[in-house]
Amino acid sequence: MITDKIIVKNYKCFDSEGSGFEKIMPINVIIGKNNSGKSSLIDLIQYCIKSESEFIETGRNGSRSVVYFKHKLTKKDITDSFTGSFGLGGHPLNPNYQTDLEYGQQFIGKNLYYKLRNTGTKTYFKVDFEIIPEAQRYFDDILREIPTPFESKTFCNITAERDINPESANDNVRALPNGNGATNLIQHILNLTDEDSKLIEEELLMSINIIVNPDINFTRILVQLNPNGKWEIFFEDTNNNRIALSKMGSGVKTILIVLLNLIVRPEFENKSQDSYVFAFEELENNLHPALQRRLYNYIKEYSEKVNTYFFLTTHSNVVIDTFGTYEHSQIIHVVHDGIKAKASTILSYNETKQIINDLGLKASDILQSNGIIWVEGPSDRIYINAWLNIIAPELKEGLHYSIMFYGGRLLSNLTFDFDWFNEDIIPLIKINTNAYVIIDRDGKTMTSKINSTKQRISEEIGESKYWITKGREIENYLSDEVIMNWLEEKHSSKSIVSNNKNNKLENNISDSGAKLEYNRKKNLYSSEIAQFITKDSITVLDLNNKLKELVENIREWNK
Repeated sequence: MITDKIIVKNYKCFDSEGSGFEKIMPINVIIGKNNSGKSSLIDLIQYCIKSESEFIETGRNGSRSVVYFKHKLTKKDITDSFTGSFGLGGHPLNPNYQTDLEYGQQFIGKNLYYKLRNTGTKTYFKVDFEIIPEAQRYFDDILREIPTPFESKTFCNITAERDINPESANDNVRALPNGNGATNLIQHILNLTDEDSKLIEEELLMSINIIVNPDINFTRILVQLNPNGKWEIFFEDTNNNRIALSKMGSGVKTILIVLLNLIVRPEFENKSQDSYVFAFEELENNLHPALQRRLYNYIKEYSEKVNTYFFLTTHSNVVIDTFGTYEHSQIIHVVHDGIKAKASTILSYNETKQIINDLGLKASDILQSNGIIWVEGPSDRIYINAWLNIIAPELKEGLHYSIMFYGGRLLSNLTFDFDWFNEDIIPLIKINTNAYVIIDRDGKTMTSKINSTKQRISEEIGESKYWITKGREIENYLSDEVIMNWLEEKHSSKSIVSNNKNNKLENNISDSGAKLEYNRKKNLYSSEIAQFITKDSITVLDLNNKLKELVENIREWNK
């Protein structure tokens, strides 16, 4: 994460008040209506990398654009720069301090603002404090040592309007942001003896199949001269059908352009993949939601593997599914009020709701998951995801499944049977025909008879489609060791806990003498506990078997 704030003033839709990025995450999703300013934020990132004067000169209302960075001084900044010592008995900078370092510590947490020159060097913009002449050299040192965001990076973008067409061979071999040059780049690598054709024939082809499977499976990628004397890209499938890319939908072309930039371009330009900053605009254009999910999941895994930055502009709700709860991403919402634009990082439910409104989405547009796991509440979701991440880490929430809440006692008003329907009953299977429901037993013993509602739900949804907990509640699947490790690490409690399977976890913790009420902060505590769940801890009761059953269902939903 880059913590320096990046602000632009007087550029296109951004006025003198300025706007930009509060921070930079590995994946930065930019959402907003058309002409709201999403592309202007991409321009800002490009300027940070290239420092091109054209950006500054573009301006707004006759004023030149201004880009500056806000850096909060850290303890390391001060310690590394304020290295002098004047001994005891007073300090030349201030008689109340004994050393330069002691004097400098008062500036920890203060803000220093700087700009980039066209040469890429930094210059002061302003500071939130007074710099006396005797201390100037220390702050000059700090300014020199601050790592500029995206320093030594290469900007790589794909525009919203793009296509791949047959092309004549030429010496200028590079794929442009709109897809021009892609055909020539591929034919160049495939046909020249000094290039490694495996980059296209194996690496690129394998990644394409990761995204397009199971709908399509390509066995070969090649280029041939068409009757007009132009190179054209072809794919062969498992039935030996040869299909021209120009005859395919634009979705495959988008996937190919993305992968050329992620896989082929770094190798061709002899640069490391982590030296690029990728800015892709509206990749969802003409892509089916299932393909979008797989493409965005590929980008997520690429980002984790390569350790680089992505900026994605979008109108797609699939992005919210994929990155909304992802810890290494942020969603930036750009709003234009007709006069100026403002960008803000989405942090609250109300802000997320506004995004959905801006995208013009209906609930039916969002519920496109391949299958839904129904649980009682948020803490259940946390535990289910933690367990699934251990036994099937390749399965991702938002890509392969979604988790929704039925809310405990509300279960009596829900049904999975279309025939048993009246005004008081909500048919859950109508929301998604692929469903799996997890229910707390709530009995006083493991042999207690389950109530009629839970019995009805299990009969309606069918065998191997439900999970009624063996213990009283889902928390009873937590091992004693997991709970005690959590209490000791997070709450400095060395209480000996026995997670009695017929009692609620709240009561088991209380009985141990630990001064902590689990149910009062259930969501927070469950998130903490999940960090201590290990592979060895999922042998409790029937947990392992039920998880395997759930995984089988998810795999079936995703074919």
